[in-house]
Amino acid sequence: MVLYNKRNKIVDNVKSGILKPNTKMNNGICILPFNFPIVSNGGNDIWIFQNKNKKTVKFWISRGFFDSPQSYFIYTDDPDTINSINRLIKKYPENNYKIKEHWYRILEML
Repeated sequence: MVLYNKRNKIVDNVKSGILKPNTKMNNGICILPFNFPIVSNGGNDIWIFQNKNKKTVKFWISRGFFDSPQSYFIYTDDPDTINSINRLIKKYPENNYKIKEHWYRILEML
């Protein structure tokens, strides 16, 4: 995965609480500060979801405006999210796959 080490550092910052959702809408979006490299298309923001103490972080590959699907690199250590992703991989393996432990490439179907 391109920029894996940089994305991993961002995930570490999310897990430690340094990076948090920071938009007025309070919808899980975190706009990355300018000192971070461009790691997420469509504005260099990420989506953060927390389930108890487990985290899921989405990095957009394609933002999916209008009628095109969104695609992501996703980090998650949440078992519920992992199960959901594994079902998606099983259903659409040509567009979705596991990269390595906790890391996935997902195409969101419309």
